[in-house]
Amino acid sequence: MEKGEQYKRSVMLTVLSLSLIISGSNAVSGAIPLMQRHFSNMPTTAVELIVTIPSFASIFVPLLSGYIEKGIGKRSLSLIGLGLAIIGGLLPVFVISYIPVILSRILLGVGLSLFTPLTVSYILDLYDKDESNALLGYRNAVMSLGDTAMLLIAGVLLKISWHLTFGVFLTLLIPFSMILFFMPKKFDHYSIMSKSGEVKAKQRTNLAITIYALIFLVITLAYSTIFIKLADYIVNNHIGDASAASFVFSVLTATSIVAGIAYKYIFKLLKAYTTAISAIIAGISLIIALLNQNLTWMVVFIVIAGFFWGILNPHLTSMMADQSPEGSVTLSTSIIVMGINLAYLISPYYNAFVSKLFHNFSSGFSLTFAGVVWTIFGIIYLIYIYFSQKQKSIS
Repeated sequence: MEKGEQYKRSVMLTVLSLSLIISGSNAVSGAIPLMQRHFSNMPTTAVELIVTIPSFASIFVPLLSGYIEKGIGKRSLSLIGLGLAIIGGLLPVFVISYIPVILSRILLGVGLSLFTPLTVSYILDLYDKDESNALLGYRNAVMSLGDTAMLLIAGVLLKISWHLTFGVFLTLLIPFSMILFFMPKKFDHYSIMSKSGEVKAKQRTNLAITIYALIFLVITLAYSTIFIKLADYIVNNHIGDASAASFVFSVLTATSIVAGIAYKYIFKLLKAYTTAISAIIAGISLIIALLNQNLTWMVVFIVIAGFFWGILNPHLTSMMADQSPEGSVTLSTSIIVMGINLAYLISPYYNAFVSKLFHNFSSGFSLTFAGVVWTIFGIIYLIYIYFSQKQKSIS
């Protein structure tokens, strides 16, 4: 029994380890000033592209993940994705020309995009409802922990050279080694939802998954606005300087770790209403944060907003999984990931469009609008869940 528990724990840790690095491609953003100096003959936008270009791969590549997984299995797909990400991540340590650096970053994006959907499908395919709910929360915590650790490591390496900053992607060896040594091949096509335990069904999707992808896109656009506009709002309103804004972001990341751990307890309390109530509290908290010209109170309400964003995310993912066709969790997750990544990519243009639409170009308005979007979504979803639950009780 003890060996069985140890085996189960090692598989669980291996599954979670995949989430450690999935949003860490921007960890080298601090190297932009030094790279601008190195590539002095290149425009600023071209240098900034080095940081952002992995995101382009993350729009369409995840859709291939579900189909490739059916052919070679989750374990092999994870190792291929991680292998490509390691090569692409580390190449800029050794190359000095712009084109090889850009190509290596695209390779990193492709690698990350291949295994990112598996961070969810492994959880939903291997564990029952209660365990998967808890693990989806832990997944968010691990992602935030990974982001924090990579930023700290990259900051240390940056003091040596901008090239060495890319050495932060050596951390990809952690999930690679764990998948290689601790993830059994027998779980490649396993699904706890299938009576046989094995799913060979063709990957497919449905309207519900498309709707959830659109929901994720909309609410992620609101969340990304915090990272785009908050620093400008704090500095221009003389609430604090750039370092104060950086502190708020670091606290926000730490809050996500706490939210991920607390998720299963919040879910037990709010149940089906978890997403709706979390969105309403997050939206109202963000709006109240903007009414405060005091940095301390602003941090308090931003933390509350970030905490409930960290609760909303795994619950909405769980709801999506309930609507996913049998044997298609990886494809469903890929579609959701595409919606999320698209939101981060178009966020600057979305905010510019909203500002132009309402003839208000202040960062405060953009952030308030984000809070309103969360609140309205929460209210609509609350009404939907209320009538759905009522219908179930009648039938």
